[in-house]
Amino acid sequence: MDFITALGNKADFKTDRIGISYMLAGDDDVNNADPFDTKHDPGEVWVQEGPHLMIIVPDKAMLEGISDDPGNGGPYVMWRDTPYAHIMVPVGPHQTED
Repeated sequence: MDFITALGNKADFKTDRIGISYMLAGDDDVNNADPFDTKHDPGEVWVQEGPHLMIIVPDKAMLEGISDDPGNGGPYVMWRDTPYAHIMVPVGPHQTED
């Protein structure tokens, strides 16, 4: 909940533990690099994820080696260069827009 509160308030977020969120109803259409972007611009990757898990990690080094590409067919990092970086684990179909 601290993650969602920080995101909603555009506040810094840090954690000292792994967090898992079950988003089984899916998600809104969002920019994969910028959580606050509201306008689709050319070259940006937007994703409307279906059912998924979100995994929040305490050390951003834990994200190294995980793709940022939501179309890779597996887990990917969303919002990597922000305090809200987390791993998305699709458990159902999603759509990616470039």
